[in-house]
Amino acid sequence: MEPLLDATARAAVGDAMRAVADAEIRPRFRALAEGDIRLKGPGDYVTEADIEAERALTPLLRAILDVPVVGEEASSLDPSVTEVLSTGEAAWTVDPVDGTANFVAGSDTYAVMVGLVEGGEPVGGWIYQPEQGRMFEGLRGVGASLDGESLAAAVERSRGDDARAALEGHPRGAVSVKYAVDSVRDGLLGAEAELGGYVDLRMCAGFDYADLVTQEVGYLLYTRAKPWDHVPGAAIAAEAGFTVGRIDGSGYRPAIESGAPLLAARTDRWESVREVLARHLGV
Repeated sequence: MEPLLDATARAAVGDAMRAVADAEIRPRFRALAEGDIRLKGPGDYVTEADIEAERALTPLLRAILDVPVVGEEASSLDPSVTEVLSTGEAAWTVDPVDGTANFVAGSDTYAVMVGLVEGGEPVGGWIYQPEQGRMFEGLRGVGASLDGESLAAAVERSRGDDARAALEGHPRGAVSVKYAVDSVRDGLLGAEAELGGYVDLRMCAGFDYADLVTQEVGYLLYTRAKPWDHVPGAAIAAEAGFTVGRIDGSGYRPAIESGAPLLAARTDRWESVREVLARHLGV
């Protein structure tokens, strides 16, 4: 199957994300007024940067590929927006400011994320870290890249022997039990020693998945799976030799937000980590 986007279109996605970040997000970073911040739910922030960035990015993406856009903020106002993800049609996903709580707190650990879904599966992903200037990209059948360079080559060049050692050393996974129900939290904590301990997720999927594909962490484990949080990272990870799926073995489908926890790990290690987690969680 031919990729949905050619090289020119893929570059246009990245250009659009950078332009919107420069126009709508970065000028508001560490400069939010009190009225620029609201709560959608407990601990769930939305800012003027989120709203204006999604509003600006949506038509730019449709100009590149005219398919529906499933944006986080549009979906919070009208949940039916996400229904297209279960139809098999192609669609964009947009998280205009991933890690909004970090952004509000003045942390530079936030990202702009765009995903592409086809046939109910993640096939494309772009993660832009505005304050670091890093762009991760992956498209099914094309490969994964970091700032235009092959991701594998970029990791090898930046880490050298450390990257090779990480492949053998099975670094600890990043896990959060913040949103887990009691039974899941207990199971995850019970599995921790067997898996060599956990580090905390960054509370920004755009940095978590970057940590995974650059081998800073050994795996990621999530207890909730909003499509705009995971489509981009899942697509990039798949092109970089990683597997993303539910620990009950059911795989990852963006239209399904609930279910067994979501595990992302190097493909040659995914099953061994899944087995430990599934046993402790009784899955």
